Amino acid sequence: MLRVGVMVMSISSKLRIASATLAGLYFLFAPFSSGGAWGQYLTRSEFAQSRTAPLAVPLAKFRTGGTKRPEALALQPAPVHPPAPTVVPVAMPVADPNSALGSALASCDRSSEGFEALALPGARGEVKLDRCYRGRDHFVCSVDALLTEARSLLKGYKKIIDANYPDLSNLEGVCRIKSDALASDIEGATDFSAKFKVLKAQYDARVSCASSVQQSFRDVTLSDMTQAPDLLKSMIDTLEGDMAGVSIVEAQAAGLAEKMGASQKAMNAIQKVHRAMCAKNQPMRADAENRAAR
Repeated sequence: MLRVGVMVMSISSKLRIASATLAGLYFLFAPFSSGGAWGQYLTRSEFAQSRTAPLAVPLAKFRTGGTKRPEALALQPAPVHPPAPTVVPVAMPVADPNSALGSALASCDRSSEGFEALALPGARGEVKLDRCYRGRDHFVCSVDALLTEARSLLKGYKKIIDANYPDLSNLEGVCRIKSDALASDIEGATDFSAKFKVLKAQYDARVSCASSVQQSFRDVTLSDMTQAPDLLKSMIDTLEGDMAGVSIVEAQAAGLAEKMGASQKAMNAIQKVHRAMCAKNQPMRADAENRAAR
């Protein structure tokens, strides 16, 4: 019995020593308990409770902090490649289908009914061409319609410019012009201005369309072609060649339009002078007789 008593006292002493040791460790590292991993250890009251009811300590105490992963080892998002550039569509003006130019352009459009947007391979996906471009057949057809209209304007209205209305310097020259001919030329100048405005709008749209397509060609990647750069350059040059002919004639029509504007202003002034100063039956006969008598 004495040996049993000694053993019980020995075990009790060891428990008291262990308890004191743990308490000392708690107070030693208490400054670190406000955050980080140290904040996950038991408080003094919780430790006291654990001696009598270990299961009463909430398990959530050990789960609040979680495992922190160093920023250097955090997963980084996979790089995202930007998509192929979006083509801003070129707005194509609508021409009057009852006009010569409008009828010709409508015929070109009918030939490309059911058209689907074109696309070529690129480094970042398909390169979609502007919907204004419906293939080269349609493009050339439209350009030819513009060329025909420009030539028609140059041929049909040049005679108004040849009359040299802005250069008239005396009343005799003004009164020599028949009033109905003057009215006809004024009407012709107005008609020319309206037609040229439509022509210029259609021409500018085709220039923008060709420029958009050419820019898209520069984003095309023909990896299966050994001479891809030369082929792409040829494609760009071809569109430039298709526009070259109509560009020359359109420039001539633009020059005619500038002169027509000056002629139209002069004709409006001449018409007023004509009504005020010119006799219907005897344009300048009195002046001619006076000069002869002198």
